[in-house]
Amino acid sequence: MKALTKIILVIMILAGPASFSQEAQPRVLTLQHAFELAEQNSEQLKISGQNTELAKQKIELAKLGHLPNISTSLNYGYLSNSQIWEPSFNKHITAPVPHNLTQFSVQASETIFRGGEIANNIKKASLEEQVALLNQDKNGEDIKLLVAAKYLDIYKFIIQRQVFENNTKLAKERLKNILHLQQQGLVTNNDVLRTQLIISDYELAIRKTDDNIAILTQQLNVVLGLSLNEPLIPDTTLLTLPYKNVTITQLMATSYANNRELKTAAKEIEIAETNLKIIRAERSPEISLFASNNFQRPYTNSIPARDIYYNIWLAGVSIKYNLSSIYQSPRKMKAGRIQVEQSQAKETLQKQNVEVSVNAAYIKYKEAKDELDTYTNDLHSAEENYRIVEKKYFNQLALLTDIIDAANTKIEAELKVSNAQINIVYTHYQLQKSIGLL
Repeated sequence: MKALTKIILVIMILAGPASFSQEAQPRVLTLQHAFELAEQNSEQLKISGQNTELAKQKIELAKLGHLPNISTSLNYGYLSNSQIWEPSFNKHITAPVPHNLTQFSVQASETIFRGGEIANNIKKASLEEQVALLNQDKNGEDIKLLVAAKYLDIYKFIIQRQVFENNTKLAKERLKNILHLQQQGLVTNNDVLRTQLIISDYELAIRKTDDNIAILTQQLNVVLGLSLNEPLIPDTTLLTLPYKNVTITQLMATSYANNRELKTAAKEIEIAETNLKIIRAERSPEISLFASNNFQRPYTNSIPARDIYYNIWLAGVSIKYNLSSIYQSPRKMKAGRIQVEQSQAKETLQKQNVEVSVNAAYIKYKEAKDELDTYTNDLHSAEENYRIVEKKYFNQLALLTDIIDAANTKIEAELKVSNAQINIVYTHYQLQKSIGLL
């Protein structure tokens, strides 16, 4: 693995002038560190975090319902004379009133009963905060899987580049031997040209691989919040990490306990049930305590009005009932019950989706491991076949087309093995996401 790390470093440096700034130094990056950078810098997760903070503030707003409402007012202005008529409107007089109006008042009230509406509003806001946190965690899992996909794609192309580079060296060595045979008159110029074309194709494949590495690195850097052209070196020990063998029963039990979408569905049922309680509270009377104080000049409750300051206060209990709730609440209750039933149906559907997702991820993970075993055996056969055909060719017992076919088969087998190794890691993270542990 140390040798592979050195090779990757050389590849990134060689690819640098074409794709990256010459001043950028390659960064050795583990996948776990990439996850941490994504969590810190992802714009999507920042938005999710803001949604969570907004939900927390809604809880504080709901708690304000327990606090008294206090208001005050100050008025200063001109007060006109009072116009007075007899009941028959036959006689009219104008009573002089002091014209300077000064008025200061304070009012306070506190709700002591509203059918549990305030407490249920607080509970609903708290549940919505929990849903926001679950959505933030789910978005974090989505970002991690995206990072893993980009990271492993970079690793895959680096290994592919190594495969093409090794086969280019073999082809050049083979070309030297063919040129030696040509000098002896044992092969035609056609074999030389065909081999040169193969080398040219390999070199083109290397350049295309470098371009793919550059593109994927830039895409990953955007997600991680790094400089756009900063080269990255993947962790070469990633493919050798041990992964525990677990049964589908264990995975299902874990997913039921940890899957964010299942937890969100359960919270949405609680929200719908709490909303039903809030609707039911509308049919309850609202009982409040109130108090007010009024300080005013002039005193207008006498004739003539007197230019004096006076103060009056009052306190008591207020009972209010919304009569329209008698015919409005039944319709709202029906809508609320439908919402509860809908949330319960969503939870059932989500549970089915999780079961299907976990099963599919588990099958794909086992399939990836089986593919690696198969492709590894195929690679051993392809390497042995290439060795035999090459020996036959230089002993004039095989054609150039035979050695080209053997070389192509070997390259294909090498690429399949590297892709299978990467696929095991990716399907492992897919499985972890499906059970809620990514």
